[in-house]
Amino acid sequence: MDHEEVLRRLMEERLRLEREVEVFEDELGESLEDSSEESIYDQHMAETAAVTLDREIDLTLEENALTALEKIDRALAKLKEGSYGVCDLCKGPISEDRLRAAPSATLCIDCKRREERRR
Repeated sequence: MDHEEVLRRLMEERLRLEREVEVFEDELGESLEDSSEESIYDQHMAETAAVTLDREIDLTLEENALTALEKIDRALAKLKEGSYGVCDLCKGPISEDRLRAAPSATLCIDCKRREERRR
């Protein structure tokens, strides 16, 4: 697998996620009143619930983006130290097909499946 291509893909994804997190931080930095442009006391309970739900969704999406950034940083560190493509658990190789599909993968498909079953 071409390490230059992997590095390029990881860095592009990292930049995209950083921008996404910035947008979430800007939006989530506003109060509920500012984001709805009305006082929360003037709104119907259903409207307040909808704004709150939207905020919860944004918080979850931001958390997912931050988790993805951590995975990318781990993959970049592995690339730098020469262990990219080696499973963190079993120390076996991670298939090129898996790395093409998920460049930040740190587990082989078998270890990932076992991890998913435990959840």
